[in-house]
Amino acid sequence: MIRTGIQSYAYFRLDDYEVGMRKMKAHGYDCIDYQELMYADSPLFRLSDEAFEAYLTKVGACAQENGLQIWQLHAIWPTVDDTTDEGRKATIGYYKKDILGAKYLGCQRVVLHPCLPKGWGGDATEEEFFDANVAMLTALLPAAKEAGVTLCLENMPFKKGRAFSNIESLKAVIQAVNDECVKACLDTGHLYVMGDDIREAIVLLGNDLGALHVHDDLARQDRHLIPFQGAIDWNGFIDGLKTIRFTGCISLETVVAERMPEELKESFQLALSSVAKWLAKQVEN
Repeated sequence: MIRTGIQSYAYFRLDDYEVGMRKMKAHGYDCIDYQELMYADSPLFRLSDEAFEAYLTKVGACAQENGLQIWQLHAIWPTVDDTTDEGRKATIGYYKKDILGAKYLGCQRVVLHPCLPKGWGGDATEEEFFDANVAMLTALLPAAKEAGVTLCLENMPFKKGRAFSNIESLKAVIQAVNDECVKACLDTGHLYVMGDDIREAIVLLGNDLGALHVHDDLARQDRHLIPFQGAIDWNGFIDGLKTIRFTGCISLETVVAERMPEELKESFQLALSSVAKWLAKQVEN
């Protein structure tokens, strides 16, 4: 069975995860994309080692109690500063903490953002991108193996430096590292922003596809819309996953707008869950 999930921020933050998880389960989800370790200023990074472990272990246990699986963890974004050795070391430090957090949560996948050797708007060459990301993943492999975690490198929507964005570049990095602990996270919206064919990208990744960020986009802007509210080819998405015999999680990276009136919000949340279930069913058929 194909699972369905959604980002944790759609239902809870640090202090209300128990209520949020119960609601997620009631709305029909199987999995969570955990986001509380996504920002470097998260209070969790300031906890002692003991408190960090205790809190995340409790969160993981709550997910299990509610019949949910923390399927993937969203690592920090933005990275510290990929243009300097010091900045790259700092980012790797945060990533190692993310990996440890995933272990305590009982989560087996950590979504990483590519190292950007010339920065956000830089024009790094394919070789520079390749070398920087192979080095980053290689440095993280021992921690990932110890934690039993798969590192999933995400495609990003950068207009400059095509190497930051195309699936061929990500695939080359993954193949060079050549370890079962390293795969790709395919972000559907990011792919559309770059004008790439979603079915071709999925088929190219094949067994190297380890996680998904599922959302829609429009007019080449990264808007994180609900599927079918933008222009992504969802038939191609479904066919691509069927072609590679995908058995993972349709994990949504979108939310019902916070400005939605409370009396309407739950009906929209239920509809969003139905979209995820519908996509999963099409892949299974």
